[in-house]
Amino acid sequence: MWALKKLNLEWDVASNLRVEQLNEVDELWYHAYTISSLYKEKMKYLHDKYILNNEVKEGDLVLLFNSRLQMLLGKLKSKWSGPFEVVSVTPFGALDLKNKNNEVFRVNGHRVKPYLGKELCSGKVAKCE
Repeated sequence: MWALKKLNLEWDVASNLRVEQLNEVDELWYHAYTISSLYKEKMKYLHDKYILNNEVKEGDLVLLFNSRLQMLLGKLKSKWSGPFEVVSVTPFGALDLKNKNNEVFRVNGHRVKPYLGKELCSGKVAKCE
């Protein structure tokens, strides 16, 4: 304001120009905000589209991810152990698994994947009748 008075410009024209510039900035901000929200919605849709839904039921066979496997000692060793039988499923995603020795333990449901091999009969992997 001091510069406008000092330069002896027209006060009304300068103030109107400044208000128009501020309105343009608001419009640009709103436009950028809407574009970014549309982009986020699209990315969420694409992300959710490719997520596999692992629904495990009681009696299914699963493999358990072994996160404690050392990287250098067994590079070619499989990080999945099992198969284990699902004994029960809790509402929050935890699973009770039973191993070959009929010991039951609880794990997070995100650490398992379905076992697609042969069925497990009395602790041995074989074809069941």
